[in-house]
Amino acid sequence: MSNDKWTDKSIEDLLNDFPSIKDNRSKEKIYSQLVDQKKGQKRPKKWLPLLVAALAFIAFGMLVSSIIGQNGLDAAQNKDSSNEESVATSTDNSEQADSSSEAERSGTEESNQFSVAQADEVLRTSVYEETIGNQTLMTIGLTENANVVPVSFLVPENQITAAFGDLIPSSLELYQQYADDIDETQLGFDEYHPYLGNLEKTVKGIRHILPQDHQYDLASASIGVYFNTLSATFPDVAEITVVNEDGSAAEFSQVGSVEAISPKQREVAYYSFTTTNGEIYLAPGYDRLFASATEAIEALAQSPNDFYRATIPRNVDFQLSETGDLVQIDFEGSVDLETMDRLEAVRMIESLALTAASFDKKIAVKGLQSDSWNGFDFTQPLPVPLAPNLLEWPIQ
Repeated sequence: MSNDKWTDKSIEDLLNDFPSIKDNRSKEKIYSQLVDQKKGQKRPKKWLPLLVAALAFIAFGMLVSSIIGQNGLDAAQNKDSSNEESVATSTDNSEQADSSSEAERSGTEESNQFSVAQADEVLRTSVYEETIGNQTLMTIGLTENANVVPVSFLVPENQITAAFGDLIPSSLELYQQYADDIDETQLGFDEYHPYLGNLEKTVKGIRHILPQDHQYDLASASIGVYFNTLSATFPDVAEITVVNEDGSAAEFSQVGSVEAISPKQREVAYYSFTTTNGEIYLAPGYDRLFASATEAIEALAQSPNDFYRATIPRNVDFQLSETGDLVQIDFEGSVDLETMDRLEAVRMIESLALTAASFDKKIAVKGLQSDSWNGFDFTQPLPVPLAPNLLEWPIQ
């Protein structure tokens, strides 16, 4: 590099020695050239980065898939080379896994809150004598938007022993022990239990002593919910009386003096009821009484309102006959239960049995393609459920 020192005078002289630059084009020509250049410019392709990103994602996916596939192939080759003598055992295990997966799919067609009873791979939504074992049945009426759904639980034996010893608790004792610990909102229902006031045992059943500010008679809907939850919660008692704190009969604004309640559900039809979170239950139409079991079962083919839905499919025809303590339903056209959703078919069968039972009758089902299905023997009258809507016991 030169060590010469530049001065202002030398720099100015150097610049003056440069030749002068002249443009002989007219102003009009320069303007037209600028316009043509502007027209020739293209808009940027805004979608191009998206396309590049998409292609990159696809390429990445293909690469990952290839890697996984190669790893799977290598694993399979390694497994084959090291386990050639155990092919038969692996086949058996695979078949058992497929069977187990099928059972799991059948039991999870509904959302996780609603639990179906499983006994020897037989699907049920209600409680039967053979499903109880050493557990204790507890029933309770839960409510949502002024509708009441009877649900049931099987309390583990160890909890019953810890709370009651060797004694067999009544529905009242079970309620007093566990009702306050049941999280109704977590189950998808409104918070309603435990009842305000005091519940006590009487010679004929149960007495509910109401506090002055109970508000169970706030409206006709609240009165209906109160009566219906009592019926669903204490089905094993003969009667329930409702009194004031001084022992006098309670008076509700809509009905006057409250008469003794008979909890057993009589002369009702059990419809399908869907909660706002999508859970499906069997619920009696509490306010729709029927003159006969035949009339009630006929009603199961039609939805009475926006809350209760039919359990018998609309496209299924049937005939009914009633003799003594038996009702017989004959489906026309040889109905195939395998073509129905499994849980819907179970609910249809159980709604028939529960509806007939509310008239102290059993029901026989004819006109099906098979004489047995899902543990039901249709050559015999249907077994009567002890309680509908079995849920998993939520208290640990």
